[in-house]
Amino acid sequence: MAISESIQKMPLAGKLCCFLAGLQALAVIGLETYILVIVLKDIGNVFASWSSDKGVAIYFLLLVIATLFGLFLMIGGVMNGDTIQIIGFCLFNLFAMSLAIFRFYQIRTWIESNIFVGYLVYPKVKDVMLASIGVMAAFTAVFGVLAYFLYIAFGWEIYKRVGADMKIRRMYVNYRTMVFLLKIDFFVFLGFAVSYIILVLKSSDPEFAITIAFVPVTMSVLFLAFWGLRRESGPAMWTFIFLLCGSAAYFVYKCARMFDPKQEAKFLTQRPMMTYYTIISLVVISATLHQAISCLANFGYGLKERIEITRGKRSDMEQIQDYYVNAAGDRRMNLDG
Repeated sequence: MAISESIQKMPLAGKLCCFLAGLQALAVIGLETYILVIVLKDIGNVFASWSSDKGVAIYFLLLVIATLFGLFLMIGGVMNGDTIQIIGFCLFNLFAMSLAIFRFYQIRTWIESNIFVGYLVYPKVKDVMLASIGVMAAFTAVFGVLAYFLYIAFGWEIYKRVGADMKIRRMYVNYRTMVFLLKIDFFVFLGFAVSYIILVLKSSDPEFAITIAFVPVTMSVLFLAFWGLRRESGPAMWTFIFLLCGSAAYFVYKCARMFDPKQEAKFLTQRPMMTYYTIISLVVISATLHQAISCLANFGYGLKERIEITRGKRSDMEQIQDYYVNAAGDRRMNLDG
């Protein structure tokens, strides 16, 4: 019942965004499935060994998961009236499109290197790969226009949630941006770990077990950050910031190893894509680190109480700092600040 009421109250631009995000997901999944079927049918050694040949399937899997993850971001952003997440979705869609572009050149190089059937397969999938990029580019442009209308439509919702105090509103924007970045961190970290394990490492490599352990540790750290942000826990946020700096050092180390002459044979054709993904990861980590410090600086200034009130956890208006009780016992509005 609550979901149906939320859909009815949703602005037209929001309904269009959700519909188009679903349509984009179906279109991309259909195109990617067609490409993968053609490649698997004509090139039989894709899964023959623990090698870089698996890049054909991994790139497609990343694009499909990115599209579904984007759909989750858009629906969540519209349902919650979260303009930060909606704008972030548009940027994420650009990132997914860039993965498709990289995939195009990587797959072309890999297929053309297969002298037996590569010259037969590439013409079959070339136009479909370009169509996948074109579909994502067109939808991204439309989402950018609709995001503007949603920004205007949801502006009043933000005002009702946090009030007219500009300081509180700035803190709330920092808070929502941090929540969005934690979601992006989840996708980026998990995508990098899976790609690195399957495309680069072998089960006998010492890094293999370390990289696998990196996944649950990363998820735990992200959960700690979200918990600390919601509870305004200084120790939790400082721990997250420290571990995030460690993650940045880890990605820098991985990037350096990719250009180590001794490791050249391990990466082969995967270096351009993995280097790009590593750079994106470092950019996301830097943005998350900046927002974590900004949110930490906002702890204790009333944002937590305001958010609890908007969620119905605190209904007593005497708990709002915009009110005070005078000497006669009457509650008055505080206009200071």
